[in-house]
Amino acid sequence: MASSTTPEHQQLAQAVNDGVSAINAASSTEELRTVVSALTGKKGAISSIKSSLGKVSDVEMRKELGQLVNEALTSLQSIADSRSQQLRAGEFASVIESDRVDITEVAMSARATQRRGRLHLVTQATERLEDVFIGLGFQIAEGPEVETDFYNFEALNMPPSHPARSMWDTLFVESDEPGSVVLRTHTSPVQIRVMQDWPPPIYAIMPGRVFRKETPDATHMPVFHQIEGLVIDR
Repeated sequence: MASSTTPEHQQLAQAVNDGVSAINAASSTEELRTVVSALTGKKGAISSIKSSLGKVSDVEMRKELGQLVNEALTSLQSIADSRSQQLRAGEFASVIESDRVDITEVAMSARATQRRGRLHLVTQATERLEDVFIGLGFQIAEGPEVETDFYNFEALNMPPSHPARSMWDTLFVESDEPGSVVLRTHTSPVQIRVMQDWPPPIYAIMPGRVFRKETPDATHMPVFHQIEGLVIDR
């Protein structure tokens, strides 16, 4: 901005300085909007100076002041935009902090008397049973939950007419050959796979999820858990 040579120049410079101070002093985006509205509104100091330009008799001086007023408004708006970004970032960080939930798992130790979270009851029961059988010399065997008709039925001597093979009990998976891929209805297919791959003697248990077409109630679910054992001597 040009050097202050007239009262108008001095008033404009003072208005800009006051405006910058007010913008930087705003502590929220709402307060900033109020400040900017006051600075650039019709009743603001800069608008008052702009309205009084018609009284300046010198055409060149009036033109210069008009340009300076426009530059001042642009400058203040730029400073306000920058301050608005800072305030929005701070307000967003404040919201994030206030909504933050600590889900840190607290490990059990001599100092920690509380533990956040625990294993599901089914998982607890399964692990206790596994520990018992491992103590007896058994191994844990696992198999796929999506099985072929051969492992789930044929290899277990279930002919096509067996009731367990009906659509009512079994959940079938779409495949090139309809009915050839299923969600296993029991963990017994794992026994077949174990006998194919493990040399005897075999001491193994097969825990896992199984799937059947069941209407959920107090004693039935379409997804539940089984555990079975297999012992084969030499």
